[in-house]
Amino acid sequence: MRKKLSRLTAAIVCTVLLAACGLGGADEKAARVCAAASTSEEALLLREILQTEAVVADPPRTMDELVRKLKRDLRSLPPHTDTARYIGCTFETDSDVRHARVNFSFSWMPRAAPQSLLIGGGVEYDVSGVRVAADSADARMYVPCDMPADLAEQSQKAELHVVVSSHFMDFVPDRSQAGKEKTAALTYLVTRNVTDALGCENKPLEQPPTVKPLPAPTP
Repeated sequence: MRKKLSRLTAAIVCTVLLAACGLGGADEKAARVCAAASTSEEALLLREILQTEAVVADPPRTMDELVRKLKRDLRSLPPHTDTARYIGCTFETDSDVRHARVNFSFSWMPRAAPQSLLIGGGVEYDVSGVRVAADSADARMYVPCDMPADLAEQSQKAELHVVVSSHFMDFVPDRSQAGKEKTAALTYLVTRNVTDALGCENKPLEQPPTVKPLPAPTP
């Protein structure tokens, strides 16, 4: 009984703190890529997408680590393909009956390279001026990020490439239009933490996410 209560208590704490659960002090919590207050829009969307009240985060690296890697890779940007993709964080259910997770990975894509947003079953959206393709579980987005100082010229040749991949092990995601729009909005909000940390001078994700479907491409 005590073990069950302890597990329940841990789940409640994780729900309240979300990404901060299990991390160090306040400064360290704020530095995590996955950091999101329990009352934030990101937290609400995560609980709805993963269909659970208990969500925990497994941040493989701090925001500082991700920013250093992205800046390093931008300096050596390949001409026709994206740089190495880094998983910034993973959110997952904390439940014995529902098992699902969502990964957010980041890289750079040359603007001159062919860029395809289309994903199986996905819909393209305009999310406050940024194009996002999303289905019920996955998403893809390219974000222009004008970097300052010595990275200014190089950043004009690239866009931040964001890939969201989800895994639902024993239940199905929400395949409705509303479910896809939630995935698009979540992609925008989590990526905003990264663009803010990078110091993108054009502030590409500054506005609250307003999701509007784009017309289907002409065959």
